[in-house]
Amino acid sequence: MTEQDHARLLLAIVQGRWDHAEALVARGGFQARTFVATCRESDVAAWVHSRIDIEDRWGLVGDEVRAALTENRDKVRRDNLLLLAQTEQALDLLLGAGVVPVALKGLDTLHRFYDAYDQRTLDDVDLLVHRDQLKESLRVLESAGWQLPSEPARTHYIRSSHHLPMRSPGPVTVEFEIHWNLAQEMRYAIDDAGLIERSQPLSIAGREIRRLEDHDLVGHLLVHHLSHYFDRRLKWLVDLGHVASQPGFRWEKVARRIESWRAGAACSISLVHLHKLWPELIGQRPLDLMPVAPWRSLVTWPLRSSHPLELFRGTRNRKVQLFLAAVMLERPLSLPGWWLHRRVRDARRGENPLDPGSGAGPHRS
Repeated sequence: MTEQDHARLLLAIVQGRWDHAEALVARGGFQARTFVATCRESDVAAWVHSRIDIEDRWGLVGDEVRAALTENRDKVRRDNLLLLAQTEQALDLLLGAGVVPVALKGLDTLHRFYDAYDQRTLDDVDLLVHRDQLKESLRVLESAGWQLPSEPARTHYIRSSHHLPMRSPGPVTVEFEIHWNLAQEMRYAIDDAGLIERSQPLSIAGREIRRLEDHDLVGHLLVHHLSHYFDRRLKWLVDLGHVASQPGFRWEKVARRIESWRAGAACSISLVHLHKLWPELIGQRPLDLMPVAPWRSLVTWPLRSSHPLELFRGTRNRKVQLFLAAVMLERPLSLPGWWLHRRVRDARRGENPLDPGSGAGPHRS
């Protein structure tokens, strides 16, 4: 088996296509270390362990894989326990101050769709907060020992990003991201107030907060996929599969939401990649609703990859990343303005209430 065959095996297990998985292994040449490395690189090692364990298919991959994936899942269990414990403390602080945040991505999907808290990795916790409550959110967290980035990184995040990272107190820290939007505002037109208005209830360990409405969540996952330049991580694809299988979910509604965000170009190419990874999940309908403009396909074609987990080659190269980001701008004529904005954004005072240039910067303990 080649490295690409091991990637195909991973996809077959994630999709539950066991006959195909067995056929791949039957070809011979299976290498436990290569398979485990592929699982880890794709950030679904815990999910793969869960799928194989539930289906009792360890004979497919052998004892070495079982031991490695079990060790990995044990680590995910410990890491997630720490992260969720810190999350509950932070939520108590925020709710006590009258701030009801909206859980994004993994914090939401882990609590709704997974049978155990160690089936999915949580690298950090993302919370969306209303702009009017940003300063208060940071104040209460900082007062409890949470740390913001020091300058100039703090102002860089406020002026160039859509979130601000925070680090928990204690000898072993975890990362939070306090969001005021889902993506860069110069690039998209996502109505953050609308996101919060459409948000739905979510209970976390008895704490009542909010989560994105499912069509907003899928739109976020598609935009987020471009922000990571179509890399090999699969956990967000698994999340999307859970959401898209919910009663009442409609791709037509996602398409309308994406259009209102002026994110069609980004999401269309994300769908192409996700369809390559899991054709039965995505299907043809989303591709028809959100097609890639022919010229975008043409100019990116030289970068197309034959690897089962990739859409483009070289996406860890910064020049390739910037090229893809430029090609996927919704309005090509805005490229000069977007490029200028990137060069000067840290020096310009923005409308964010956290912007230190406005005289209303974040609280400092």
